Amino acid sequence: MRKIVIISDNSKDILLLQDYLGATPGVSLAGIFSTLAEATPTLNKAKSDILFAAAAILANIPKDIVLPPICVCLGIEAEMLSHPPQKNLFAFLHTPFSYERVFSLLQNIESYMLQSSDHHTGVKREYIFIKSEYKLIKINLADILFLSGLRDYTQVFLKGKVSPLTTLQNLKDFESKLPGHSFIRVHRSYIVSLGQVDSISRNEITIGTYTIPIGHAYRQLLDDMISKNS
Repeated sequence: MRKIVIISDNSKDILLLQDYLGATPGVSLAGIFSTLAEATPTLNKAKSDILFAAAAILANIPKDIVLPPICVCLGIEAEMLSHPPQKNLFAFLHTPFSYERVFSLLQNIESYMLQSSDHHTGVKREYIFIKSEYKLIKINLADILFLSGLRDYTQVFLKGKVSPLTTLQNLKDFESKLPGHSFIRVHRSYIVSLGQVDSISRNEITIGTYTIPIGHAYRQLLDDMISKNS
């Protein structure tokens, strides 16, 4: 669960972020503050992951304040130019912003943090264990084509296998374990292996004989990943 702190005196932005974050799995609010002074005790004591703050605040944070590893700058273009943020800046969130933009941004952040964690710990995942039919089954990541999440279970489609492997683990659990540089969520019900993708069109992805839809909220994340690998 990623903990988020918001610092802004714009009540409209705060209400929107509260609504959007409340509808997004895997994140929780550690605190909402209108000034840096109010937020400082929480920033220094609570281990938060993401800070959403106005440009003027990010540009003037003292060195002794402990910042989360990810900072997102809130505001209109003029404010950002007048107060260029400096510390731990990951992205700008221009106002007004939509749920799709916030959701896509959080997906980018999650992928980045997972990759950074693997890099710092020296961990290179080559396989995972999946619970299926009262057993733990070892699956090589290179054999995974894509995953399809249903209400109470997930189907894992594997290279060379006619039938998918079914597990009671949910798709969000897989999203947190699979390496972000190799796997990407493209729909609320699908995660695909980038190395197995044959083609990408406007609304769907082709992997062998399978066609996987691309959800509107995930399109920007996919486009960003494509541009990094083009």
